[in-house]
Amino acid sequence: MQKVVITGIGTVNALGLDAPHFLEGLRAGRSAIGPIKGFDTSPFRSKLGAEVRGFEPSKFIDPMKLRRMDRLSQMALVSSLEAMKDAGLSARTMPPERIGVVIGNGYGGTSCTEEFFEGLLMRGPAGVNPMLFPTTVPNSAASITSIELNLKGPNCTFCQKDISAEEAVIYAAELIRKGAADAVIAGGGEELNGVIYHAFDSLGILSPGRKGGSEGSFPFGQGRNGRVLGEGAGVLALESLESANKRGARVYAELAGEAIFGGRPGISSYGKNPIPAARAMESVLEKAGILKTSVDYISSSANSTVDLDELEVKAVKNLFGQSAHRIPLSTIKPMTGDFEGMGGVRLIASVLAMENSFIPPTLNQHEPEQWFDLDCVPDHGRDAGLNNVMHLAVGNGGSCACLILKKM
Repeated sequence: MQKVVITGIGTVNALGLDAPHFLEGLRAGRSAIGPIKGFDTSPFRSKLGAEVRGFEPSKFIDPMKLRRMDRLSQMALVSSLEAMKDAGLSARTMPPERIGVVIGNGYGGTSCTEEFFEGLLMRGPAGVNPMLFPTTVPNSAASITSIELNLKGPNCTFCQKDISAEEAVIYAAELIRKGAADAVIAGGGEELNGVIYHAFDSLGILSPGRKGGSEGSFPFGQGRNGRVLGEGAGVLALESLESANKRGARVYAELAGEAIFGGRPGISSYGKNPIPAARAMESVLEKAGILKTSVDYISSSANSTVDLDELEVKAVKNLFGQSAHRIPLSTIKPMTGDFEGMGGVRLIASVLAMENSFIPPTLNQHEPEQWFDLDCVPDHGRDAGLNNVMHLAVGNGGSCACLILKKM
């Protein structure tokens, strides 16, 4: 079976508009969370978010084409361009029929969808800009990316809440292993807008939520009271090892194993059962042929919600036992914000961590919960050699995904 490797990375997010600047922000332990300026938050209890600012897609995309793209598609396309360039991939260096695109997102280009339906309701069908219609579907990012990059291989979109990007990457790896593609551009992203923010705020999902207290992202802490949303895209160039070697491409890491498990906590709940997440981690170690004692770092999906943070810690302890206390486990969400398709950004962070022998910190660790006794790399990053990195993702609704990155 084909080994799948990562040969390129690209990202546009609130902490960095490309991979080098993203690494700089991670190393500095800088948070991109702040008061939202892109839309009016005065009607809402929550005011914070991690917005992508200073993004100028016209530097990379024909301005005439930009008019037909939603913001998520712009970020995904620019991230894909960066990943392709980083990998030395193009429709000229490899048959375009052998390069696929798989993108995960929870809601798609919501700002364009809002504009389209607002026009429809207020002015009727004749008053709607028809060019907005193609951007109202969640697969617009994957479709636009393939069209603009002239990639003619498999094209797919995954919408699975918090694990959307992880599912995209897992499916992309399977396409390569089965010989359906030699390379796949895979990842995910999300955009912030007032409609989605309003919905989340109304449901009490966002910090300060129903629990009250200070607004912010405080994973594993006593002050945790809900998510702080962020936006951005993160894309990886995945390739068979055979193809990478033939091209003489630089390899960041092997995607050595992946697993997805489900639970039954309820349609919008993380639940309290750690078993599905523990099973996902155990399964991925078995597939990768890696011992529990060989895991050097766990990228956590903890997002400052009451249930998820504790569930994830229980899952890690359930699987690793006493050795859980020696494995660094951190979450970058207090720096980048948290949203459904942002797992691609987290995966980029893990690749950068491996490449630069560095573990990103968990910010805001002033008052950890009494039950939290793991090493979350509090407040400041840490230099460390990383050979095997575990990426864990838990979604509301019960889905869990786990991936292992292995240094080549």
